[in-house]
Amino acid sequence: MVRLADPLTQVIILGFICFCCPGMFNALNGTGSYGLTAKDTDVGNRAGTALSVVFAFSSLFAGALFNLFGHRVLLILGGLTYVLYVGSFLAYHYIESIVFVVIASCLLGVGAGWLWCAQGAVMMGYPAEGDKGKYFSLFWAIFNCGGVLGNLIPLGIQWNDPTAGGASTGSYVGYMVVMTLGSLISVFLLPTAKVTRKDGSAVVKVRYSSPILELKAVLGLFGDWRMLCLVPMFFTSNWIYTYQFTMNSTNFTQRTRSMNSMFYWFAQILASIAFGAFLDRAQWSRSTRARYGLILMTVFLAATWVGGIIWQTTFGPKSHILDTDGKTPIKNPADYHMIDLVENTGEYIGPFFLYFFYGVIDAMYQGYSYWLMGALTNDTNQAARFAGFYKFVQNLGGVLAPVVQTSTIGIAPSAGHNILNVSTKGMGEIIIAIVLVFAGVLGAVPVAFKAVKDHTVEEGDEVIGEKQEAAYDDVKA
Repeated sequence: MVRLADPLTQVIILGFICFCCPGMFNALNGTGSYGLTAKDTDVGNRAGTALSVVFAFSSLFAGALFNLFGHRVLLILGGLTYVLYVGSFLAYHYIESIVFVVIASCLLGVGAGWLWCAQGAVMMGYPAEGDKGKYFSLFWAIFNCGGVLGNLIPLGIQWNDPTAGGASTGSYVGYMVVMTLGSLISVFLLPTAKVTRKDGSAVVKVRYSSPILELKAVLGLFGDWRMLCLVPMFFTSNWIYTYQFTMNSTNFTQRTRSMNSMFYWFAQILASIAFGAFLDRAQWSRSTRARYGLILMTVFLAATWVGGIIWQTTFGPKSHILDTDGKTPIKNPADYHMIDLVENTGEYIGPFFLYFFYGVIDAMYQGYSYWLMGALTNDTNQAARFAGFYKFVQNLGGVLAPVVQTSTIGIAPSAGHNILNVSTKGMGEIIIAIVLVFAGVLGAVPVAFKAVKDHTVEEGDEVIGEKQEAAYDDVKA
């Protein structure tokens, strides 16, 4: 019999919430340019930049909101902002209002910060020490089913239109309906204080909390050497999406983009399950798993990005054409492939497997980040702060990645000066991404080899009151 108060049940429900909201977002985003045509990559980049800026700062303080108000409020309100966001792109098809898109992106930044902080706190704080990888892999698999099934919407609607360059009205409406349902599922989540394991133990130490205490706790993370070492990994984890998704949008037809995106998220399901099991392998100590996991991830990263460099040599901006106004220089479509999975099957095989393995390494990279943070604390309150810090740094990367992409060394230089002065055919962008990825690996080394212990010992297990505010002046764990 399924017990609603069981931590695993709660994580499964959380997985379905994320399946419907950020899962559908990923399906749309993974097709490139948020379902817009290839010529509208600038719109997608502006939306992504606005989203990432607000997302970053919303995440930083979302941990405080989690500890003050709980996760259900954050998840419901956060989920509804996804609906508005998709609606802005649907509206763009008809009125081309970049203002509406940017406003909706900013609101999603607030809501996504809330949603992902709540998600991180539950996923890291609910499992027992030996189940961290299992809980992550289960959540990640359910969540990424949203990306897989979400791509069936445009794939089914537009399969017979191989010339389509963007998502249809029906596709956007389908996404919005599913996202609305996802936000409402949050009512089935229990308050953290009511969630208990099978042995009757609570998953969270209930503490007194106040805005001042929470602010001190959040700011204290900037003095935690473990978090500082993980900054490069956090920073890069969303950076690569800008490159990968735009590469998809500029080189494939709409139905092929949807197929690529579907298998990208399917790859994440398989990788998260396999890697999660590896990180929970009972025959090894947790410190040993931390080290072996880092080594295995590094091997997959190196092999996949070598393939990415080889593929990048076959396309990229090197010329320009004039826009319909006859004056503005824009990207030349002839500089990119336009591969269709049916009409160019032979040419499609290689890029398909590359994109599949991009999904594999993303699941491993983000999964390892969550696993490391989960190995540092069993306290849901602290996990919420870790998750907020993670998303803050992650989205700073999301802010800067489009700047590189639209520059003269990116794969999609912006109209005007940048496209007139292109260089490297986009190779500069992928090299920067690779350097950042492996900087993240290096930063994780001291945490994996020194900070991860076989058992987590929490600091400050006692109940916190107003008179103990001074104890938060130096928050460590």
